[in-house]
Amino acid sequence: MGPAPERGRLTTTSLAGIAVFGALSAILTYFSQSLGLNFPLVPYLQFDLGEVAIVLALFVFGPFPAVVSTFVEFVTLEGIGQNVPWGPVLKLLSMVSSVAGIWLGVNFASRLRRTSVQNLFEAGTGFGAAVRASFMTIPNYLYLVLVYAEPNGSALMLVLVYTAIFNVLQLGFVMTVSYAVLKVPQVQGLKIGGRTLWVMTVTQVPAQGAGLQQPRVSG
Repeated sequence: MGPAPERGRLTTTSLAGIAVFGALSAILTYFSQSLGLNFPLVPYLQFDLGEVAIVLALFVFGPFPAVVSTFVEFVTLEGIGQNVPWGPVLKLLSMVSSVAGIWLGVNFASRLRRTSVQNLFEAGTGFGAAVRASFMTIPNYLYLVLVYAEPNGSALMLVLVYTAIFNVLQLGFVMTVSYAVLKVPQVQGLKIGGRTLWVMTVTQVPAQGAGLQQPRVSG
């Protein structure tokens, strides 16, 4: 019998991880701005390395700590004045929708018993990109219409389509980098605070699905 999952519990270790990954995400986001990694079709959109930290928080600690990390990043970005006020808000919405979509994909793959790390990442990328791109169309539309007073029409629709493409590419990039880190056997074998990485617990219990668990691992 494997370890019994503890659902929705925030431990001292996961709280520390939330603080570290949330702050790291804000730092990497700030650094990404200086690199000028603009999306050529919509130049005000920039590829963001900070999202890698949030996705790693998801696969290391689980979906709930990852969502909390996005709020830590949001508060940090608002505090340092990074593209305020709307930039941090849109970043928060994009990351919460991404985490939700990735979790749905991981859960779907788990229930199909396709629980290798590669399969989980592939499913998470597909679901995450679909959820993010579709969900973010609404706030992006409101942002363009209400803040920039962009009139409804073909130009607005084209910008929204390009923005959806950007969201798919951004998440694909972030998931590729995160997978490159987590496919390393030494990383997969890590135990943080005596706990196995969340993604590895999913590979070990394929029949249960990827619950919002923080499993306890015996020594």
